[in-house]
Amino acid sequence: MTLYKNELQNRALEFQAELKKKNINVSFDDNSFRDYLVKLTTILSGTILIYYKPTKNTYSLKKQLNNPKEDKVIDSVWNVINNSEIYSSKSGVYEVFVDGSYISGITGYGAVIYLGDEVKAELSGTISNTEFRQFGGELQSVIETIKWCENKGVKKIRINYDYLGIENFATGKWKAGNILSKKYVDFVFKTKVEIEWRHIKSHTGNRKNDKADYLAKKAAMYNDK
Repeated sequence: MTLYKNELQNRALEFQAELKKKNINVSFDDNSFRDYLVKLTTILSGTILIYYKPTKNTYSLKKQLNNPKEDKVIDSVWNVINNSEIYSSKSGVYEVFVDGSYISGITGYGAVIYLGDEVKAELSGTISNTEFRQFGGELQSVIETIKWCENKGVKKIRINYDYLGIENFATGKWKAGNILSKKYVDFVFKTKVEIEWRHIKSHTGNRKNDKADYLAKKAAMYNDK
């Protein structure tokens, strides 16, 4: 018996139906399933693997494609079914994906800012206070994003995050109890940039979120200040 075949099949069918709307046909059958994954095949560009993680009830995407245009559409559709689609450039709302990392005693932060699909900035660096490990980097990524927005005159941004404290500290749902979270809350409270918050589960195949994760890890690994 293949583990979690029903869950994988339901997600694969949903993905298949949405891709068909974009004129991308993918196929799979009973032989496509393994424990925790299903393999979908596209007519033109290659294969797609969907993994299921039952402990977090999350799905992640791995692709082996050779058609960049189709690859981009597949990413977009995957984001839609995972409720992580982005604003269009015409909306004027910027999107940022933020993350933090802690490696070998160094805390790094990373943020990628978009307007539509265009990258407007990549921010990364380290912080001196490593007491709270990666969470300090998570909070600093938002602070650096807000600074960038203020300098560029950006009026509204949606912050996509995977650490719940990013929104919960800012909205008062969680009480700030240490120097880093208090500094963070004070900074967010004072900004005139309009912020929309959205939780994105980590490691689910969202390329934009993965880029922020990469920048935070790179900063921590190479002590990029």
